[in-house]
Amino acid sequence: MREKENYKTTNKKTNEKPIVIDNKTLSIEQILTRLDDLISKNQNPYSVSKEIEELKSIFYIKLKKEDKESQLESNISKKVENEKHPLEIKFRAFYDKYRKIKSDFRKNKEKEEKENLRIKKTIIQDIDLLSKEEESIKLTFEKFRTLQKKWKATGNVPITENSHIWQSYNHHVELFYDFIKINNDLRDLDFKRNLEEKIKICEKAEALLQEKSINKAHISLQGLHEHWKNVGPVERKKRESIWERFQEVSKKINRKRNDYFTEKKKIYSLKLEEKNAISTLINDLSSEKIISHNQWQEANKRCNELENQWKSIGRLDKEKNKIAWNKLRSALKNFYNKRNAFYKEKKKNNKKILENKLAICKKAESIQHNTNWKETGKELIKLQEEWKNSEFLTGNESNQIWNRFRNACDIFFAARKAYYEKVKEEEKVILKKKASLIQKLKKFKILSNSKENMKDLNQFGLEWKKIGYNSSDKSNIDSQFLKLLNSKYEKLGLTGTALDKEKYKNKIISFNGNDIAIKKEKKFLKGRIDSLKKEIKQYENNISFFKAEETTKVLLKEVQKKIDLTNTNIVDLEKKIQMLNKA
Repeated sequence: MREKENYKTTNKKTNEKPIVIDNKTLSIEQILTRLDDLISKNQNPYSVSKEIEELKSIFYIKLKKEDKESQLESNISKKVENEKHPLEIKFRAFYDKYRKIKSDFRKNKEKEEKENLRIKKTIIQDIDLLSKEEESIKLTFEKFRTLQKKWKATGNVPITENSHIWQSYNHHVELFYDFIKINNDLRDLDFKRNLEEKIKICEKAEALLQEKSINKAHISLQGLHEHWKNVGPVERKKRESIWERFQEVSKKINRKRNDYFTEKKKIYSLKLEEKNAISTLINDLSSEKIISHNQWQEANKRCNELENQWKSIGRLDKEKNKIAWNKLRSALKNFYNKRNAFYKEKKKNNKKILENKLAICKKAESIQHNTNWKETGKELIKLQEEWKNSEFLTGNESNQIWNRFRNACDIFFAARKAYYEKVKEEEKVILKKKASLIQKLKKFKILSNSKENMKDLNQFGLEWKKIGYNSSDKSNIDSQFLKLLNSKYEKLGLTGTALDKEKYKNKIISFNGNDIAIKKEKKFLKGRIDSLKKEIKQYENNISFFKAEETTKVLLKEVQKKIDLTNTNIVDLEKKIQMLNKA
């Protein structure tokens, strides 16, 4: 019968301390049992996260070692690829379960913190309302005490809101004391009690300076800060001094913690360099020319020595450990891949090489007449790189297949060159025509008959569009024309919406039917419409907070004016989109 595994045992008769078994001494099966035990019996998954990650590291080290030993015994080359060990599958099932529990725990905590934030905001509002109630001081103060107790009883809030919500609470508590002007005896008694409590907090914080454990001191300090927030105010003349005392000791503790982690970070960085240097040495082994079994035996022995040396350096922080491990894993993979390849056929035969080059050649021939110049060019360059990196083909067929491949590439690149030269010549003609039309527009004079002038200017736009699109516009000739045409429309005396409409028609004309430019413009207009709709929604939300009072009527009127103006802008933008659709 298998002996029951115990990780911590206690002698009840002698009251001896629990015997803690080093996780490194556990077998793979024991690790799985331990992992299951930790997951099942701990309500807070974060309390055991450190040990679980340690078990994960130990598990994979032992599993890897076991695989390596079994491979060596059977004289089978190392298996690197996807096949997983049954025990690894079982481990992953446990570990995934742990991650799910951890995720659910975090979500529940976040939900609880959000609810606590809501409660604390309500308490602050209630404290604020107390100062407006017309009740006896005694009754009001009792309500205040009840709210204070409720505040203290309410748990943590999201860390991003912690500072703000406490400041708001403390501010309203101080306002309450100042506003209700409770009798001096009662107030002084409360102030005295709060001061005594804050002095105790300061003394506890100062004692933490002697605490050897940095993390323990930090956690305790966080608890003291939380306690401080829940203690009421002290008399005004002592508020600053007592806070400065507490703040000063907090700075000292935090400084010690920062110095500790800075030093730890330096040590981890040095260890990372050492580990990466070892990984580089393993990579160097992969680069060596090894041509015999004996040489591979020596290389394998050296690789194991380096791997053990890497392990002896110890663990790093989570981030750096991941970097170091990935580099080691990559180096080992390279080494074992090369070793495995040695014990297989070292060379591929000429037939396989020829088949590969023929496949590349056929791909090139299948696209040699394509007119998608950009994408096809990229594909052919990729095929050329593939050809360059392929193995050397010996024999008479080498030149034949090479000439065939080169010919397919030459056909495409020659056709592409001819096309772009033709486009270049055509664009020269287009630019010449556009320059001529601009000179003609410059000489055009605006007369008194604005309607006739409008017709003439529209004709200029149509002629420009008729000339066509030029992809290369280093001289910004389209912008020149648009600017000049708009200036002529301005001289007609057009203003406001009418002028804006004509200018936008001219802008569309300047696109010359360029689908990319039109799509880009549509996207911009739609984005602007969405942004304006969000503004309207924000304005409407703001209106809901206004009370129906005389003082807010002016503000309401201004906001409504902004909403109407924004809606008008949206209509104008939608009209521009319609104009683009007709272009």
